[in-house]
Amino acid sequence: MTGVYNLPASTSATALRTVTSTEDGSGFMIVTCGEAVVDFLPETDPDGHPLFRPVLGGSLYNVALGLGRLGVPASYFWELSTDPFGTWFARELEAAGVHLGALVRGTRPTPLAFVDLSGPEPHFQIVDAGAIMSSFDPAVAGSLPEGARVLHTGSAILALEPGGAAIEAFARAASEGVAISLDFNVRPPSVSDREAYRARLDRLVNVATIVKASAADLAFLEPDTPPEAFLDRWQAAGVSLAIVTMAERGVLAAAGDHRVRHPAVKLDLRDPVGAGDAFTTGMLARLWELDRLARQTLATIGEDELSAALGHAQEVAAYVCRRPGAVFPWKADLAAERRRVGSALIA
Repeated sequence: MTGVYNLPASTSATALRTVTSTEDGSGFMIVTCGEAVVDFLPETDPDGHPLFRPVLGGSLYNVALGLGRLGVPASYFWELSTDPFGTWFARELEAAGVHLGALVRGTRPTPLAFVDLSGPEPHFQIVDAGAIMSSFDPAVAGSLPEGARVLHTGSAILALEPGGAAIEAFARAASEGVAISLDFNVRPPSVSDREAYRARLDRLVNVATIVKASAADLAFLEPDTPPEAFLDRWQAAGVSLAIVTMAERGVLAAAGDHRVRHPAVKLDLRDPVGAGDAFTTGMLARLWELDRLARQTLATIGEDELSAALGHAQEVAAYVCRRPGAVFPWKADLAAERRRVGSALIA
């Protein structure tokens, strides 16, 4: 399958990569490792009574699914239940062309999350009866599939023990051979020890090639530290691409000597759930197409290429935010959205 996009007119003429994925997974590039959770979104029935609608979610599942739908070779390394929800997850990943050779299937029930959308950011109350999120150890479950070049992880699992320690150890060991992409994606209800959690994130930053966090993530960790200071700190630690998303204030990114700030996207917001994961998906997809995912190539990325990656990330996030239920686009969906929205897509 291929994943080719036309660069905006302002972007350099660097050729986009055409990628293929073989059935044995040898052609894929990006491995995501982390939770798959069924999000129960609040709605009301025709009589005005509250109800919850199940939607497949979980940050690392979302990114794997999103990459597959955009034609980027991806693999999902996690445990999925053999219950109906787990089977639903596996079916969607397979349909998107995601490599499942590293997938573990077990009888523990699928984690659930009840979503509160009453505040400025979605709030997730997670119920993990089988303790998959808090105990999965990738080093015990298997290894990175052959051909892996990027390991993407983060989110709620890093705050849970002993699983968080296992994911950290796995990522730090993997960093000797693959690029590490880290999305903070903080879930405050999962954080029982803020200082220990912050220390874990710092250690992972030290081995990461790409680091992304939202302003809300950073406000939870260090409320008095501005986003620019985090970018400085991450770059000093050796991060090649550092990004902070800031909701209505847009997005700020640093790579090498470049600092790029994009304004927020103008849109009719329907549902913010999955927006951060969609941003990550779009960013990784465009960096893959530009052949800029390795630490060495990211170190020399041009400002136009960096801007193109951020723009594509915002485009995918905008698509998801315009629809209820964290619906990730296929390539054809994005093309149709461009025709429908036109130049108003990005503010």
